Amino acid sequence: MDSKDFQIPKAKGIPYGGGQERDLSKYFKESSKAHGMGKCRYMWVRLRNYVCFLLAYIAPSNKLRVTLNRWKGVHVADGAYIGMFVFIDNAYPESVFIEEDVAINAGCMLVAHFNPMAHFRRTVLAKVDPIVLKRGSMLGMRSIIMPGVTVGEYSMVSVASVVYKDVEKQTIVRGNPAEEIGKVRL
Repeated sequence: MDSKDFQIPKAKGIPYGGGQERDLSKYFKESSKAHGMGKCRYMWVRLRNYVCFLLAYIAPSNKLRVTLNRWKGVHVADGAYIGMFVFIDNAYPESVFIEEDVAINAGCMLVAHFNPMAHFRRTVLAKVDPIVLKRGSMLGMRSIIMPGVTVGEYSMVSVASVVYKDVEKQTIVRGNPAEEIGKVRL
């Protein structure tokens, strides 16, 4: 897969709640509507994503981890590395874009959506916002990438950093929240 084929969508609002319904049938009905698909298809997609996630999480080879994440819907270009124990958004995997030569090290989390309970409606927006990891970027172990973040070309995110805003190309960031600490020299 080539990153030139990626069509990155705009951020979009989603319904509040995130599955706090006690009635499972109502949950699947509401969630399938929010995802724009039928109830049976939605249940199948969620099950597939969960199984692919579990297998990719512990898969011993990068090739298998990449393949399983592609099956889940993640856009992964050729030459990308996904380490073990990496969590890539299960609810909206199609909102994660990983370009060529990206390295995602063990234990990282890429979360493309934020879905708070309805009582936070006046405080914060429930949304899906794509994550883009540009060519040659690297995420250190246990980094967390939040919704809407683009990590620029050949940038580095230091170990255990939490990235809330875009990282410019050839930049090194560290901390929570991640802040620039230097530049990458190529």
